[in-house]
Amino acid sequence: MKLRRLTALLLVLLLAASACSETTTASEGENTAAEPAEEVAAEETTPEEDADTRNSIPDDLPERDLDGYKFRMLTRDRSDFVKDIGLELEQTGEVVDDAIISRNLTVSERFNVEFAANYFVNGQAMPLNSVMSGDDEFDLMLGQIIEVTKNATKGYYLDWYEQLPYVNLEKPWYIGNAAEALSVNNHAYIMIGEFDLDVLRFTYGMFYNKDMSNEYSLENIYDVVQEGRWTYDYLHGLSEMIYMDINGDGVKDEGDILAISGDPYSAVVTYQYAFNNPLVGLDADGLPSLIFNREKAYDIVTRLNALYHETQGGYTSGWGTGSTAWSSGNLLVYTGLFQSAMSYRELEFDFGIIPYPKFDDVQDRYYTMSDGAHGGMMVPVTVPNAENVSIIVEALNAETYKQVVPAYYETSLKTKAARDEESSAMFDLLMESRVFDFGYMYNDALGGLAFTIQEMVSQNSTNTESAYAAKIKGAEKKFAKVVEDYLALDTANP
Repeated sequence: MKLRRLTALLLVLLLAASACSETTTASEGENTAAEPAEEVAAEETTPEEDADTRNSIPDDLPERDLDGYKFRMLTRDRSDFVKDIGLELEQTGEVVDDAIISRNLTVSERFNVEFAANYFVNGQAMPLNSVMSGDDEFDLMLGQIIEVTKNATKGYYLDWYEQLPYVNLEKPWYIGNAAEALSVNNHAYIMIGEFDLDVLRFTYGMFYNKDMSNEYSLENIYDVVQEGRWTYDYLHGLSEMIYMDINGDGVKDEGDILAISGDPYSAVVTYQYAFNNPLVGLDADGLPSLIFNREKAYDIVTRLNALYHETQGGYTSGWGTGSTAWSSGNLLVYTGLFQSAMSYRELEFDFGIIPYPKFDDVQDRYYTMSDGAHGGMMVPVTVPNAENVSIIVEALNAETYKQVVPAYYETSLKTKAARDEESSAMFDLLMESRVFDFGYMYNDALGGLAFTIQEMVSQNSTNTESAYAAKIKGAEKKFAKVVEDYLALDTANP
């Protein structure tokens, strides 16, 4: 790796010159509908301090004996989703498993309930026969968010605002802007909460090779992030200068040293939110409205094609792109899911985690999203006692927030997976940066509009206007129908 060191000084000088010469301005019509908290440096806390803060938040639930009621859940039959429910787990000293067991025991003993779970094949539609026939089979249903929204307006589920009296959507266990993003006129029939641990696990971020960064004498990227300088231009500058054909085949591939890589699909869709261009926001009447900026979308696609297809150090080709280069220690920045940190603990090189970059230095903060594979929660209209069910649903989300998230996030990720305290602060920043978009979660109703960006980048095409024009009229019509159906359902369930 001597060649890396020989080029390091020149690289730093070129990067600094590039950063000084680039000027960026906010795009016209900048969308600000889904704003998390104001950007500040992530405050470091110990796991004990974080747990104490979480435990101090009351759930405001009554003490109630439910006389051994069997609370029945339905979720996907895949090992991670089954483990999140945790009914088959045994205490082994593994902190996350033990926290899940403790959560279940806490709620069970407090309210005198039992838990039971059924599972449906992952990747298939959630079975709704029992609800459609009026049978009381489940109390809580969990399914993939971009799939379950297809049935949100069919009258199968209770309203989280009006029909679940002990649910408080202002509590922190209903994540970020999720309640707002799923609402129409202050009604929602699907919800996102901490009990769905996959929302945490499927959060997108960027991993970077700290050893490689040091070999190139790059400045501390954590400092760049904390100072708000981690932008597209900064990443593009790295990708213009870091590349080496180390396998000597004359073709850029994962056998080379690369600057940025990842799949051109969901990992690319995340840039749309990182660059603050959501599809939908709420208008003054609390109704979802298309706020998507198509000019900015064109700019985003153009930039990403330049990053991945035109710079010497950018590379993408399909699912799994970047995995080989990353595991070999030859990739500087790799897009991926929050949960991936757990599988990187055995890597020989030191790594860190950072958010996706900002669109430009005018954008006020960092944003990210959770992959569409994460879940949503529904309470079927067939439950025998919505009040009691709402107590258990609230308790499960609250205790997950208080017990399981600190165990998973602070202990498993920060202590075991994160390699330094700064990485721990970056984990915090990622969680605080998550945003949810009605248009992404209801992508089917928008004719696939949310995934147009991945179609363009995977094809290295900038023909975005034709792509969006082909979808927008049909999308607007379908979208209006979704809102109309919501309002009709709201009227039927005042």
